[in-house]
Amino acid sequence: MKAIAGGAALAATGTAWAADGAYPSKPIRLIVPYPPGGVTDVAGRLAGEILSRKFGQPVVVENRPGANGMIGSQQVATSPADGYTLLLNGLGGMVLPMATVTGLPLDTSRAFTPIGQMAEFINVLIVRTDSPIRSVDDLIATAHKRSKDGLNYGSNGIGSSVHLTTAFFAQHTGTNLLHVPYKGSGEMLVDVVNGNLDFSFSNLPPVMGLIRKGSIRAIAVTSSYRSKQLPDVPTMAEQGVADFDVTSWLGLYGPAGMPPDLVQKLSAALQEGMALPQSAETLSAAGFEPRPSGSAAFAELNRAELARWKQVATRASISLKFGA
Repeated sequence: MKAIAGGAALAATGTAWAADGAYPSKPIRLIVPYPPGGVTDVAGRLAGEILSRKFGQPVVVENRPGANGMIGSQQVATSPADGYTLLLNGLGGMVLPMATVTGLPLDTSRAFTPIGQMAEFINVLIVRTDSPIRSVDDLIATAHKRSKDGLNYGSNGIGSSVHLTTAFFAQHTGTNLLHVPYKGSGEMLVDVVNGNLDFSFSNLPPVMGLIRKGSIRAIAVTSSYRSKQLPDVPTMAEQGVADFDVTSWLGLYGPAGMPPDLVQKLSAALQEGMALPQSAETLSAAGFEPRPSGSAAFAELNRAELARWKQVATRASISLKFGA
């Protein structure tokens, strides 16, 4: 905690750089706390390109995976709040751990400055190709018929966005569902295809190929809007599940204590770059919906999402210890 506070104490230097227009006068480090090649990495490298093009300085994207994103996040949290060390993260690293995990090494709601949102991607409700479940109504009706044992579903881990999305669905629909956690989405998707799982929610990017090949069937998307990638798949709300709007989102953060003028400078640069057609194309190709927003709106999104998912996790008794 002393290191985090120390980073905030250096904000005065950042204020001077931002106020006199000299920022940035050297390369910027952008930490992506997940392995290279994933969807978060795609967004991180796009953010790096946007900032580098705008400011005329190199932006070095560094992948720092480990502890579900916590290692890379800690590195940014303990850095000076001068705009030279930034973080690309989102719902899965900034909000869900705070809602479900005890003993975290830092409080993500206090350790960072939200700069701006970039994009979001939806979850999609999937079943095996020959499943008799063809709609959300079918799923709910089948779950009620099997209320004693419940339908089984998979997730890519306890406390993941898929796990929380399904808990949210169960609470909305009064269904009894049996959770089968996996170490990753790959094994879980194999069991959906093979029929070992009755259904699952999944982040859209990993399953787009399987849906297009016909290996699995998409029943619904979890957003309030239809996906550009799956325009024929209706939303949960269109199928009678009211107030169901779930997306996973990503954005840019800095350490706590960044001066407001520096935050605004970075936020404006990010939004300007996100408005370019090539930025939207890059994100859409990776399964994202571009959703740029400024620092105030992004900070409010973080607050609202933390409150929502804490409530869902508490009602579902979803809790685990950090490092366990």
